[in-house]
Amino acid sequence: MSIQSKHDIITLIAGGTGGHIYPALAILYEIKKTNEVIFITDKRGYNYILNKKDLLNQNNFEIIIIDAISPFKKGLINKFIFLYFFITSFFKLTHFYFKHKPTTQISFGGYTTILPCLIGKMFFKVEYFIHEQNAIMGRANKILEPFASKTFIPFDKILPLKYFNKRIYSGTPIRKEIKSIKIKKRNNNKLNILVFGGSLGSDFFSTSLVNSFINLNPKVKKQLYIFHQVINSKIKKVKQLYRINNVMSEVKSFFPNIEKYYKNTDLIICRAGGSTLAEILHLKIPCIIIPLKNSMDNHQAINSKIINDNKLGWVIDEDNFENDTLIKIIEDIITKNLHLDKIKLNLEKYKYENDKKMKYKFSNEILTKHIIK
Repeated sequence: MSIQSKHDIITLIAGGTGGHIYPALAILYEIKKTNEVIFITDKRGYNYILNKKDLLNQNNFEIIIIDAISPFKKGLINKFIFLYFFITSFFKLTHFYFKHKPTTQISFGGYTTILPCLIGKMFFKVEYFIHEQNAIMGRANKILEPFASKTFIPFDKILPLKYFNKRIYSGTPIRKEIKSIKIKKRNNNKLNILVFGGSLGSDFFSTSLVNSFINLNPKVKKQLYIFHQVINSKIKKVKQLYRINNVMSEVKSFFPNIEKYYKNTDLIICRAGGSTLAEILHLKIPCIIIPLKNSMDNHQAINSKIINDNKLGWVIDEDNFENDTLIKIIEDIITKNLHLDKIKLNLEKYKYENDKKMKYKFSNEILTKHIIK
């Protein structure tokens, strides 16, 4: 896992959540066909890459791990931690730019991306691009956008509208393993539901949703199979509840190869992260979206409007969640299959209209065209 040449190096930079890492990995595989790639991330991001065995021993790929936390975290101790990470990462990155001199960089959000982009731009004249996955720009990208060559955005408009003249509607890059999925046709006697609450799981998804499922009509429960991501501390309890209440299920703390589950899924229940929505819309799977209520700048609620406005699924507010609401949706799906059929038609229409706007090009193709000179 090392770079052999100092020529035609492109740097990809991403914070450590799946929402930042997955689009970066999607582009990495495209760029790596013609260029050497250095991937800058934090320790959380590195753990995602460890699952990519095909990358780890290649000569045209290298990973650099830096430490970063939000500069906006409250408390004196956090300020000292931020300062320490800033200083150590500054020297590590300065050495990197002296040694490798990349031709260009692309950032995918998260506080980890700020220092590499600005050091490269200001001290080594390395241009950078940014990609935003959400309908409202993240704080790191807001800092970086004024100095970026171009900004790639997931929808035709995102907030704030400033710098709109340098924005390119590209959509969000989709991983190759997701792009190749063929969704199996639904068996009308069975409803497969995939439930996940983000890379760290969700306490709400591990308790409230479980209570809804176990209180379904017994006849409905017989037709369900639930793939459910729960937090580690709740796995044993959730498995027990499902077993006692005759709900067929597979319960895990994380689905590392989620494409295997997408393939067999009729309905997804999840948060409204930008990368997650991009995958759902690409695969045209009906969904129930429960936006994370304390997401930065309320971006998940804004993201979820695309589902609500285009009738691509259901959006439920976490603070006003009631068991009866979810129970009614699921029981109606099983007893009146028309709901899912209508949503699938809306998903087809949305994807067709969206593909026209992007001139029938994949997001990966649009980004790669601008990045590779």
